[in-house]
Amino acid sequence: MEGSSSSNIMDNQRLPQHENVTNVSLPPAEYEVPNPHGDDLTLDRETRIRLLNRGYSKKYRQRKNCDIENLEDKQNTLSETIRKEIPMSKVYTNFNSVFKTEVNTSEETLSQVNSNDEVLNVEMNMVINKLEQVKLSKKATEVEFDKKKKFLGK
Repeated sequence: MEGSSSSNIMDNQRLPQHENVTNVSLPPAEYEVPNPHGDDLTLDRETRIRLLNRGYSKKYRQRKNCDIENLEDKQNTLSETIRKEIPMSKVYTNFNSVFKTEVNTSEETLSQVNSNDEVLNVEMNMVINKLEQVKLSKKATEVEFDKKKKFLGK
């Protein structure tokens, strides 16, 4: 590999021209690769490919930088949107907490009404039982009274 053309480039030496040399001029506008040695330079295939690859790499880096800038713009837009929306979410959160407080109060009231209803049902059952006892007592008194009346009326 020591005699290869790539090791010569690493040593900043100019590549030797081989017999399969083609007369190629790279138009800078088409490939975005300036030809540092002039338009009439004869380049071998490896050098031409290397120069093209440098142009493609430069284009790729520019495209990556553009993509990064676009992503940063999107991030800034989203950050701004989030910053604007946070106060609205606080309003909804406050409304939700007020609503939950009202629901809890209503549930407590319902619980009290239910417990009061149970107390009233117990009291009503006690009153009904006393009323039935009074009725039975009255009937027993009437039966006693009728017996005494019959006994006296005989």
